[in-house]
Amino acid sequence: MARRKEQRKRVKESGNPSVLAKLLLLLCVVSTMALVLQLNLATQQNAMLRNIKGAEEPRLWIATPAAKFCRPRRHLVFLKTHKCGSSTVQNVFLRYAFNHNLSVALPYSGVNLDGNGETLSSKVKELKDSPFAPPIGKYHFLIHHTRLNVKAVQQLTYDDSVWVTILREPSAVFESMFHYFHMHKFYGSTFDHLVWQLEGHSGVKSRLKHSSTRYLGRLGKNQMTWDLGLDDSDLRQDSVLREAFRILDENFHLVMLAERMDESLVLLRHLMCWNEDDVVVLAQNVRKDRYRSYMAEHTVTTLEHFNSVDVKLYSYFKERFDKQVQGFGIKRMEEEVARLRESRDKVWKLCGVRDSLNKKKPIVAKGSKDENDEKHHLVIQYQVHNNGTYKHRRACKDLIRPGVEFTQILRWKQYARYHYMVSNSYNLSWTPNSSKRKPKKKGRKPPRPSGARKSSGQSGADKETANQEQNSSSKEKNQNDSSNKEKQSQEQIAVNQER
Repeated sequence: MARRKEQRKRVKESGNPSVLAKLLLLLCVVSTMALVLQLNLATQQNAMLRNIKGAEEPRLWIATPAAKFCRPRRHLVFLKTHKCGSSTVQNVFLRYAFNHNLSVALPYSGVNLDGNGETLSSKVKELKDSPFAPPIGKYHFLIHHTRLNVKAVQQLTYDDSVWVTILREPSAVFESMFHYFHMHKFYGSTFDHLVWQLEGHSGVKSRLKHSSTRYLGRLGKNQMTWDLGLDDSDLRQDSVLREAFRILDENFHLVMLAERMDESLVLLRHLMCWNEDDVVVLAQNVRKDRYRSYMAEHTVTTLEHFNSVDVKLYSYFKERFDKQVQGFGIKRMEEEVARLRESRDKVWKLCGVRDSLNKKKPIVAKGSKDENDEKHHLVIQYQVHNNGTYKHRRACKDLIRPGVEFTQILRWKQYARYHYMVSNSYNLSWTPNSSKRKPKKKGRKPPRPSGARKSSGQSGADKETANQEQNSSSKEKNQNDSSNKEKQSQEQIAVNQER
């Protein structure tokens, strides 16, 4: 009996280490799986946020409100979003760049830096080697349409650049984009019918055409989120969405709101330390009233549900904008806005701005996709008078100049400044083969008269003999003339004597 008890004790003692080992092994497996899952989630999150993450080093400069005496800032990145009033803000930057001889990142044609379905990262080398680029390869301003890619933008701009963008109420963005880009062809329905489909009537929502794809590879639902470098399909998790908003908040010094344009321009002026005249602007690319769709409350709700990520993005930066206005001072902001509107009214009267009745198409960059578009009749166009000095007329015309035409002017200017000092500003030969100059054609020489001798083929002796012959012939002519005159005089004397 004693032996059996000892054997049982030995079995129990030998069994305890094996149980502990199993528990430790199970714990190691669980922790390893959790670590792998965490790494996978981190890798997936980095892939989702790859476009909005820039260099690891911090910014060299942080934007602060301008003091009473400050130096104007001339390094800027403006992310031009679609149908958010960005053309109006772009006109401010185009005029400032032109008047202060600042370089602007320009595409070879059109107005998109990353057109034809390409990303900005694939265009970095082309923009650095462009004939419109400064020798250093970095631009003062980057203000044209492109999808946000922070690392690519950092390679083209200076480290102390001010980053600005603009947002708009999501339902208004989608309605404006639908009509401006004629997206009824893409969705296969009119605007009202599309809203009816999105409301889920008769189960047609599941059969909505191209609901998850983008028109021309860049236009569709949650447009502002896509312009800011994010994919709405990757932002279903709230944690990823919050992280994306936090990174964007750190990247941009100012996020303007289209519904509060005057307040946004005041904040922009103080952020850049510019004059008040620099931010006076007229609304650009605004549709006429007859091309707008009335949106009822249920329509707005339906479109907000369809663009749910944009709604979260807009509400986040709207709260941030309110905090910036409060920090600036509400009373001070009201005074600044009133003064800005007075300046705008003054410019309106001085330039004689009025609606244009001319149906002529505006200038469009050759080779762009919008070359044959019929969008000019959708938007309000202005005219100004031609009174005053050249400087005054130029300033008034720049206020109403479309972005496409302004871009073309900057191409001419930067090409002449950085590539060739051409005398003709309309020389647009910036193609890769422009360096090969064609030889000039020699004009045909007039036929020589018969008997004329070629001076190039004569020797020195021949030239001397020719000169002697010419001298002797001239002497003979003079002698003959003198003898003839003497004979005539003698004959006249004889005639007089006879008389």
